[in-house]
Amino acid sequence: MIFKIFSFLFVIFAFVIFALFETSKIEDHSVFYISDQNLYEIVKNDGAFNLANGVFFVIDNCSNIKSQIKTGEYMINCGDTVIDVVKRMITKERVRRKLTIPEGYTIAMIIEKLQQNDLLFGEIEESPKEGSLMPDTYFYHFGDTKQFVVDLMKNQMKKALAKLASSNDTKLSIDEIVTIASIIEKETALDGERSIVSSVYHNRLNKKMKLQSCPTVIYAVSQGYGKIGRDLTIEDLKFDSPFNTYVSDGLPPTAICCPGEKAILAAMKPAQTDHFYFVAKKNGIGHYFSRTYKGHLKNKNMME
Repeated sequence: MIFKIFSFLFVIFAFVIFALFETSKIEDHSVFYISDQNLYEIVKNDGAFNLANGVFFVIDNCSNIKSQIKTGEYMINCGDTVIDVVKRMITKERVRRKLTIPEGYTIAMIIEKLQQNDLLFGEIEESPKEGSLMPDTYFYHFGDTKQFVVDLMKNQMKKALAKLASSNDTKLSIDEIVTIASIIEKETALDGERSIVSSVYHNRLNKKMKLQSCPTVIYAVSQGYGKIGRDLTIEDLKFDSPFNTYVSDGLPPTAICCPGEKAILAAMKPAQTDHFYFVAKKNGIGHYFSRTYKGHLKNKNMME
């Protein structure tokens, strides 16, 4: 009788050891775990392990262990043992995801990108002010909230503005700097041109000339989205909006997109030029700058 009990316990022990060291035979992949769900069912449906699924059943029924596992996305590599995966879960070694927000994205475009992300939870509490989020690459985990990412971008912009504040050679406020930087961001992506484009707008502001920036028209016509999917028309230039700098004086009420650090620095440090006009080159790379409207017309005629 004792021998039978011993034999039974030995079989159970051997099964547990085998299960713990069973390795995944399928390709590297990730598995999602949400804390209020059944871990055993998640792993069983995943199919990475067979006999070892029983280990996760035990974890489900052991609150001391399960409470240590954070909601997240965990990597299962081909050849991983159950011990490897459980250890990864307990040490909260979650998969880190990357989200890139390009310079020049509007708040509407950023929110749309976040809303389409199925790995982020929750809703955005309040639409941020245009220009208040820093375009950059951010890292997050499955289970983080959309608001968490928005807060990351907002804090990154605050840090950047604080870092660059001493570089401001103008009399513009930080909000005005961000606004003019957003226009620069939309006008050129060339490092060598940003400060020259900046000089044009600063020169126009100083002379109380209308800025006449096409990106501001696009922002107005698109109701803040930043894209219209077509060329601007003469009628668009007459569109009645405080954001349309063809009809409104001075800077728009807010930024027209979220500018990057280079555009912000260019807004703070405009080049010393006598330019008041510029037009895109025919190949779409760079611009021709001019001091007079006559010179501007000459440059425009070169494009025809």
